[in-house]
Amino acid sequence: EFTHAKAAVIAGDDASDAFEEAGDDAIPVKGGIGYMTFWSEAFTLLEKMGNIPKDHNLEWRQHLACSKQYDAASLRDGLSSTYETEIIFAALMLGVNWTIFLSAVDEDAYEAVRQVEPAKARFWLVVVGWLSIVFSWLVIGAVYLVLVMLAPVSDTNLPAFVRSSSVTNCLMIPNVFIVLMFYASSFFFALAVCVASDSGVMLGLSALMFALMVMMLQNFMTPMNIAVNAGCFSDTPAIAPRDLATCTPGDVDAALRRKALATVRKHGKPSGLLFSSAPPGALEELYSGASNPAARSVRR
Repeated sequence: EFTHAKAAVIAGDDASDAFEEAGDDAIPVKGGIGYMTFWSEAFTLLEKMGNIPKDHNLEWRQHLACSKQYDAASLRDGLSSTYETEIIFAALMLGVNWTIFLSAVDEDAYEAVRQVEPAKARFWLVVVGWLSIVFSWLVIGAVYLVLVMLAPVSDTNLPAFVRSSSVTNCLMIPNVFIVLMFYASSFFFALAVCVASDSGVMLGLSALMFALMVMMLQNFMTPMNIAVNAGCFSDTPAIAPRDLATCTPGDVDAALRRKALATVRKHGKPSGLLFSSAPPGALEELYSGASNPAARSVRR
């Protein structure tokens, strides 16, 4: 609160406003909701299935753009770091997929493709393996184009630029291909070991791999949902600093889930598809009334 008050004084605002804002926008830390309630009401269809995290949705990019509308430097950093990570990941996957493709695909597999025999696993080994390579390459190309597109845009115009529908569609292209790459690569790995071993043991281990993938992804669904719906992209504290100092980790989690669920109940949620937009009311409530000094200075 002292930091907020100091920033307010520097910006020429009333220091008392900073203390008030931290409390008004914060949420109580006692009580909570069950995980099953949060799962059933706050999660979209893809989140419930546990196969595509929220950061690959259009909703995630809209929240990022709205939350940083008064801080273009942070917006640029957020976008650049995201896509730089994606291009590195895709480049690594391209190398891995290409290496496995050259070693696992033999003449019998190519013959199954030439004869168009989809009943054989070797047919799908070639098809899925090649698609995983293509998707990896497309991610690299799409991210390159996104970074080139954003680089010359000034900080003054960047917040408006990235909220354009044509731009957000371009920002989503790498994420569509990275999801396709991830699942194509996973099936390719499973096919490669199952075809080479011709053993039920490897089939069972491949099934275990997919089960662990779903478990891993499911663990990230709640934090990512909270980050969006609890307004954690904003500079305004979701929990008052004086309360946060005395909270247990469980108290913090319960309070953030409660705020996220309240946002969903009030404004609704996207349909769950990758290109589903965030509810406009939620964006306005969470970010348009930004209380940080930088936002007030820009508005003045």
